[in-house]
Amino acid sequence: MKYFVIFSLVIFLSVMFYIDVIKHFVESKYYSGLSVVPIVMLGEMFFGVYYNLSIWYKLTDKTHWGAYFSVTGCALTVAIIIGFVPRYGFIACAWASFASNLLMMLLSYFIGQKKFPVAYNLRSALFYISFAAVFYAAAMLPTIESTFLRLAYRTIILLIFIAIIIKKDLPLSTLLIFIKRKNRKNE
Repeated sequence: MKYFVIFSLVIFLSVMFYIDVIKHFVESKYYSGLSVVPIVMLGEMFFGVYYNLSIWYKLTDKTHWGAYFSVTGCALTVAIIIGFVPRYGFIACAWASFASNLLMMLLSYFIGQKKFPVAYNLRSALFYISFAAVFYAAAMLPTIESTFLRLAYRTIILLIFIAIIIKKDLPLSTLLIFIKRKNRKNE
């Protein structure tokens, strides 16, 4: 799950940092909806973590917990949509997805730890999430008028983020040893 979180955050930052380029793949009439992209992406990351966490109720043959989590998430989604869409529009749907996936993830984690404890490295996951939040703010908050300079600045920040990940959790020396071993076996 640690690597799922790491790669999800790299994808999140990549999409958000280059949204100025990516938006050209959709019609300009949809640009107003781009504000939901970070909310939906984080919600989907929570769903991915939930999916990883769901292994406990599958291994223990207690799949009814999956139904409980899904119904709870659905109820929250419907409540948020009914309560907030009339006033806030489609952005409320993005927040509904975000909140629902977050709730299902948390429920699965805490109940799973009681029913089938797994020693997840939460410190590492929280470190990377916090770290990505700081890098996201650093990249998105400065107003840089030039698209070229803005993208160059964000690219540098993304490369620093990736370099820290490689240094901390994906040491190149380990990867090179693995590649060399694989090549020797193929010879």
